[in-house]
Amino acid sequence: PFFYAHEETDFAWRALDAGWEIHYRADIVLQHPATDPARHSAYYYNTGRNRVWLAKRRLPAVLVPLYLTAWAAYTLTQRPPAWGLKAWWAGFLDGIRQPCPPRRPIRWRTVWTMTRLGRPPVI
Repeated sequence: PFFYAHEETDFAWRALDAGWEIHYRADIVLQHPATDPARHSAYYYNTGRNRVWLAKRRLPAVLVPLYLTAWAAYTLTQRPPAWGLKAWWAGFLDGIRQPCPPRRPIRWRTVWTMTRLGRPPVI
């Protein structure tokens, strides 16, 4: 059920938590099937829901509300269309209400590593 949005972030956080390193490689080209770049309600809904599930699954409990508040504020600054914002909030609230895939939070050591690398998991 954790499909379409933020599964790559979930994977990256798990990799960091397992002690792996993540490197940015501008010289690698990845191919993705051609898709319509226009946003649609499923995009907004899944983005909202999966953002909540990511936080509930991977963050230490005390960071979950901070992370979700930051992302709600960020989403509002992006000024999505009214129909997109409605779908996003529906997904966000469903993410809170619905059980997410198994909870296995990252360690505080990983939170510190991410912060030290310039990507604290609350932004």
